Amino acid sequence: MFRKFVFLFLWFLPAFAVNICQYQAPTTNLLRGEASFNYRYREDPLTPGPDINTGKLTLSGEWLVDSPARGMGLAFQGDLSLLGLQLASAYTQVSGTFREYPFPEFPYFVFGGIEGTIDTKYTRPLVETRAGVGYGRFTDVTPLVRALRIEEKLLRRGALLAALPEGTLLDVAKEIGRRQMYPSASDLAAALAKILAKETGVTLDPRSILLIEETLEEPGLERYCGWAVQFGLGYALSRPQPGSILAFNVSLQGAMTPDPRSQILFKTDLSAPYQVFEEYSLNLSASYAYRLNETATFSAQYTLRQVKPKGQIPAGTQSATFQLVFKLGGATVTLQVGFAKLAEMQAWTQDLVISAGWQFW
Repeated sequence: MFRKFVFLFLWFLPAFAVNICQYQAPTTNLLRGEASFNYRYREDPLTPGPDINTGKLTLSGEWLVDSPARGMGLAFQGDLSLLGLQLASAYTQVSGTFREYPFPEFPYFVFGGIEGTIDTKYTRPLVETRAGVGYGRFTDVTPLVRALRIEEKLLRRGALLAALPEGTLLDVAKEIGRRQMYPSASDLAAALAKILAKETGVTLDPRSILLIEETLEEPGLERYCGWAVQFGLGYALSRPQPGSILAFNVSLQGAMTPDPRSQILFKTDLSAPYQVFEEYSLNLSASYAYRLNETATFSAQYTLRQVKPKGQIPAGTQSATFQLVFKLGGATVTLQVGFAKLAEMQAWTQDLVISAGWQFW
C-alpha cells in the first residue's frame, strides 16, 4: 500500500514550461510554519478501557535569510505523540546556521552553527556546535510566482489573449521584487499594468488592475529555490548516549519550485566520527506541497531518523504522510494517510483519517 501512495506522489509532480528558479532576488527573507494535529478516541462498552485513545501533533518551521554577503537559517521540527491525553513521546530538532560569503560574487561560504535534538527516549539532549565551509545559495522566487499567478488570472478572465513572453514575465517579477519602493499594493498594481500595456499593447480595465492587486496580497504563494552543501567539524556539548564528542558533519539542503502551485523541500544531515560506519547520526526530511485548485491542496512528507551508537545496531524511525485538504464553501474535508516504521520492524503501521467540518455561521 505504501508503494501505491509513492506512485500517487510522483503522479502529482507537474511539468512546467518556465524555469521559476532562474529568477534571482537580491535578498531573501522567508518565514514559514506548519502544524497538523489528529486525535482519535473510541470506547467499546464490551471491552475494558478505551479501545483507541491516541493523538499526534506535528510542528515545523523555518526562517531563511540570504544576501550577497551573508546568510542565516533557523529550522525547527517536532513530533508529539499522545496516549490517553498524556504525552507518550516527543522528538524535537532545532538547527541554526550563520553563513558568511568572503567573495559575494561566488557562492562559497564559511559557516558556524548549532544543532540540537530532544528525544524522550533518552535522558539527555544532543547539543552540538558546528563550523566549516560550504557552497550554495538560496533565493526568493515569490515575485516570479506572483507574476505567473497574475498571468494565469488575466488569461482566465480574458484580459490577456496569449501567454506572456518569458522576458515580460521576468520584467513583471523584477518590479514586484521592488515592492518596498511603492506606498501600497494598488500603486504597484498600476505600475504593473503600465508594464503590461507597454510590452503587450493591451490596456487593462480597472477590474483587471484590481485582480492584480488581489494577487499581490494573495497568501500562500511564498516560494524559494536553491541548495547548499556544508562540510564541517562538530563538538558535542551534550550527548544522549556515550560516544565521541568530536565528529565530522555533512549536510545538504535544497528547495525547488517546479511551478507556481508547488514547493519541494529536502534536507539531509550526517554526523559521525572518523569511523563513520561504526557510529553516526543521520536525519533526512523531504516535503512536497501542491495546490490542485482554489479549493484543494495536496501535501506529502517523509522523514528518516537513524542513530547508530558504537558497538550497537542502528535504531531509528521512518514516517510518511500524505494529505488532501478540500475547502468547499463552509465545509472542510481532510483525507490523511500515514505510514510509520521502527528500525527493528519489518512492516509499516498504517493510519487513515478522514475528517469533515461545516461552518454554519
